[in-house]
Amino acid sequence: MYNRTIYHFRVSSTGNTALKKSKLSKKSLVAVICVAAAALVVTALLIINIFFPIRYISSWFVSGKKPAEDSFQLRVLDVGNADCAIASLPGGKVMLIDGGDGTYTSTLKILTELNRIDADFIDYVICTSVSREHCGGLAEIIGVKGAGKIYYPYCENRYINSSYAEFMTAAQSCGAQLAISEYGAGEESGDFFFTFLSPDVHTAPGGEYEALNDDNSQENIDAASAVIWMEYEGRGVLYASDATNTVLNKLADEYQLLTSSGEGLSFRGHEIDFSDCAIYKVAGHGSEGCHSQPLLSLISPDISVISVGEDNTYGCPSAQVMADLVACSRMYITMYRGDITMEISRSGDVALAASRGE
Repeated sequence: MYNRTIYHFRVSSTGNTALKKSKLSKKSLVAVICVAAAALVVTALLIINIFFPIRYISSWFVSGKKPAEDSFQLRVLDVGNADCAIASLPGGKVMLIDGGDGTYTSTLKILTELNRIDADFIDYVICTSVSREHCGGLAEIIGVKGAGKIYYPYCENRYINSSYAEFMTAAQSCGAQLAISEYGAGEESGDFFFTFLSPDVHTAPGGEYEALNDDNSQENIDAASAVIWMEYEGRGVLYASDATNTVLNKLADEYQLLTSSGEGLSFRGHEIDFSDCAIYKVAGHGSEGCHSQPLLSLISPDISVISVGEDNTYGCPSAQVMADLVACSRMYITMYRGDITMEISRSGDVALAASRGE
């Protein structure tokens, strides 16, 4: 009895120990699997982050489609008191004009809208000004999407601000073709073209770029902002960035002089007629310092768009500017209407849609 009892006890004891070891092994296996799975997830996220920053991953979860390839679409985004527009060109190419102010919210929005139109690559990037509100997000956007050709302001002091420095670094390292945003530069594709009407070529004595590089004052920065003319099927778009009234008045005077002399204004054989202007992207968020009544009278657009943020410290848009715009066009303001999308069809008709408001 004693031996059997002891023997029985030992068997039971050994059996319990084995059972405990078995249970411990299962727990260890589960822990190993969990650690391995977590490591795989982290590794996958790190790999993804190389090609697309994780913090912008939500921009991929958006529905939409590419605009028709036989139309021209310009979407002026509501990015506060900054500037950004996405143009879908005939034939399927994409152009990005400016990149907002570089805040997370602004850059996320721009990437979201690029994904909404299924833009995996940006054919043309145009930086219209060295100001942060124009080039702030371009470095990250170029890093994510890539670019075919980049137009940039000619500023000898690339460290005029951190945003411009980061933009230029990204532009020079992404493999894109680089070109200066200056008078006469541009591209054409079939019935569509765009060209720069201002600033003067960077080598011009007394031009806007010479003034900018002599003195980086805000006035000179604004004066050197790009003024772009885009045209499709005989309908024009004037995109004026932050060009000052001095620059815009000069443009109006030169246009009238060329027209009266019979020479006219043209780009690679395409005649530019200001009376064909359908859309005007208003300069300087609608400030009086960036307003030209002579130019407005020449273009007399169907639609005027002011990109401006609420409660800005500049008092924009100006009541006088809005009154002048309303007198000759339908006026839309991003802080009230959100993103504003305009489309020119092959027939030359212009359609408009806003993301909010009446």
